[in-house]
Amino acid sequence: MKTTLFFLFAFVFLKVTAQQTVTGYVLDANTKEPLIGTSVFYDGTTIGVVTNTKGYFSISTEKNSTAPLVISYFGYKNKIISAVGKKDLGTIYLQEEVEQLNEVVLEPDTWSREKKLRIFRNQFLGTTLPAQKCKILNEDDIRLYYSKKEDVLYAYVNKPIIVVNKFLGYKLSYYLQDFEVRYKTNVNGFRLTGSVFYAGTALFTEINKKVKRKYVKNREITYLGSTLHFMRALSAKRLTEENFRIFKESLEVNPYDYYKVEKIEDGSAKVVQSLERLNILYNRWSNSFVVVTQNPFYIDAYGNHSPVDVVLFGGDMGLLRIANTLPLNYESVK
Repeated sequence: MKTTLFFLFAFVFLKVTAQQTVTGYVLDANTKEPLIGTSVFYDGTTIGVVTNTKGYFSISTEKNSTAPLVISYFGYKNKIISAVGKKDLGTIYLQEEVEQLNEVVLEPDTWSREKKLRIFRNQFLGTTLPAQKCKILNEDDIRLYYSKKEDVLYAYVNKPIIVVNKFLGYKLSYYLQDFEVRYKTNVNGFRLTGSVFYAGTALFTEINKKVKRKYVKNREITYLGSTLHFMRALSAKRLTEENFRIFKESLEVNPYDYYKVEKIEDGSAKVVQSLERLNILYNRWSNSFVVVTQNPFYIDAYGNHSPVDVVLFGGDMGLLRIANTLPLNYESVK
């Protein structure tokens, strides 16, 4: 079983109670003029709108959500706002993004851009079949730097990375905030990928107005056995019914001997994993493991866990990247 851990921080936590509508105005912080066409969206979902000629927006969700709203306008700094319990956000001011010179790098970068870009694609999109159907439309906007001293590859971008996923039928706008690939050398002297970390906010939009049948099929295939599927099954205490088998090392165990799940009134669940690491087998073919560094953690009615950084996946689940990511409001056809 592969031991590379994958860390993905999406600043998201959803809570279900009832439909909600949030309104507000987006203005330039200096001129106080309305910013027309500003994107306003719930992070990691397909739920988004743009401001009108007065800078006004009204965004609705079918369920109450504690996911942050992302306010984004080209040439301005993004704002991430919590709209929990609010109906009117009033006036939101965006500051212009000041173009800064690249940081002075005393250590020369010894890797070619072609090599760095190939690694970035593999670690950001993944190497699965869906990844082969993905294309980044603005690769020239991505700045890459390899530090030989730290043995880390970094990526920076001041525009959203636009990805067209022709396997799932989505166009993804990803606002990258951090990206690192850290390498390590094992006891045998072989250099390996130690960990991958990236963080940001994302908006999904449909490629086609009418979703093609192949996309519906591919989305369900991608969902089954995913971390989102696992979390939803865990919260509902349906791991066995959903074809997830849990192992303590190589010994299969009753999942709920090691998971204590307590339902909360708002539809979320409080979870305690009593052993730091448990192995997961899905449908006899997908081998993964989950490491929990802090208890308890919470799973909302959408299947999103919080805090996001205390649950780490490795193995097959840990290898999944943006190309295999579904919107957080995706509903299984089952």
